[in-house]
Amino acid sequence: MSNPHPIHVCAAVIRKNGKVLLCSRPDGKHLEGMWEFPGGKVNAGEADGACLCREIKEELSLDIFVADQIYRISHKYQEKEVDIRFYRAFASDVNQKIIAMDSQQYKWVDVSDLGQMGIIPADVPFCEFLILSNSQCL
Repeated sequence: MSNPHPIHVCAAVIRKNGKVLLCSRPDGKHLEGMWEFPGGKVNAGEADGACLCREIKEELSLDIFVADQIYRISHKYQEKEVDIRFYRAFASDVNQKIIAMDSQQYKWVDVSDLGQMGIIPADVPFCEFLILSNSQCL
């Protein structure tokens, strides 16, 4: 039986040279191999910004600064519902190297190319929003 409460998730929208950072879902995880904005589940009592700093450090060994929330969506999968909040975020040091800690892939992508990336279903409406807004919200 699925959880009646949505899972609170935060995602970082990190830009570099006009592109956004996407990561593939790790092997063995729900929707493995599909692309998503990096982030993860918010722990009980944890602030969204703290969650993103922790998740991005754990997943990509990257220190970030979290700015403002730019989008929010709820999405129902067959087995669960997620409430995702997308935040504008910046690398604390632009020269810091990304290290994929879960052997996932990562890629810097032009917003105009998001439609060809095999994005997880929950992130698709946000990608459409970015494309339609011409990235002006970034």
